[in-house]
Amino acid sequence: MLLTRLLNNRRADVAWLSSASGIPETELRSVASGTPPLASQLDDLAPALGFHAADLYVIADVPVPEAFTPRDPAAGSAITDLVRITMALPSDQRAHVHRLVDQLPLELEERPSAPPFTYDQQKVGFGAMLVNLLCGNRNLHSLTAVAKTVALLTDGRVYLAASTISGIGRGRVPLTPDRVAGFATALGIQAGDLAAITGVELREPSRPDDPLAAEMAGLLWNCRRLTRAQVGHVRDEAESMLVAVPDDAPDEDWNRVHHHHGRWWGTPRR
Repeated sequence: MLLTRLLNNRRADVAWLSSASGIPETELRSVASGTPPLASQLDDLAPALGFHAADLYVIADVPVPEAFTPRDPAAGSAITDLVRITMALPSDQRAHVHRLVDQLPLELEERPSAPPFTYDQQKVGFGAMLVNLLCGNRNLHSLTAVAKTVALLTDGRVYLAASTISGIGRGRVPLTPDRVAGFATALGIQAGDLAAITGVELREPSRPDDPLAAEMAGLLWNCRRLTRAQVGHVRDEAESMLVAVPDDAPDEDWNRVHHHHGRWWGTPRR
């Protein structure tokens, strides 16, 4: 059902997807008819559909292989701080942050013995799926970190309290067009695709894509491979690029990030 909805939204068909993914058309028609997808099929479908494989596993309600899971669930608050600071930086300094994340080695320390909590998608449905995508399939995990990240990437248009996100994951709070659009922005997934999958009709007209939000969603994804200590190192590097905001500086000329020791710190808008 979800595959059919997605293809219909893109005005594509199974024949096209077979050609794009290399999966025989008969197998795809079987999946579209309700046969649970195989892991190998999801791996091939992900690049054809433009999804991260780990996200497609969650959407299909198939256990995510350990190789695809985030490195350190404890990194959530540091990642939110990193995103908040990086958003304020000019493009050349943001590029430096991205390079630093890409260059950090994969730490081989043991993963946490207890897997992070996930919401029951079979019982709850799409609300659980969305929260699992953003809370469990990124390094966030903390509902507070998820709430802050959605607010940051939507420029405050979509503010969801941690309790609201928990309610969505438990099926006690309904999905709305604004909430689906907010999750889509934070996940770096096209809002139309996520709306088609969840069956929630978006408001018209839809907002234009925000390049900075899309870039930060990419940063959020790339931080999945980092430990809390590594994310903290990148955050400190990004924070070192901030400068003191002059006391008489107009708000429209500066990105104010945080207030420390009686002074605002941020970057001039260019």
